[in-house]
Amino acid sequence: MKIVSKITLWLGIIILVVGLGVGIWGSVISLQQYLALDALKSAPTDNPIIQLSLAAVGLALGGFLAGLGLGTRPKEAASKPTA
Repeated sequence: MKIVSKITLWLGIIILVVGLGVGIWGSVISLQQYLALDALKSAPTDNPIIQLSLAAVGLALGGFLAGLGLGTRPKEAASKPTA
């Protein structure tokens, strides 16, 4: 179980980082659209819903896997007190 918990933890961390990256990408798209509308320019716009949805799913899944990896770590054997 030690290997499985380490793999789950690292997979969760990687998915969290990817989710953050996709979230930042979607935020940049939204910012570009806001700036184009603010300047009253017609610019080609993308729909950031897909990027922001993928970021939310990635962050949720990564957080779950990281928590699962931390929660399934083997507990240290308690030493018996000497009397």
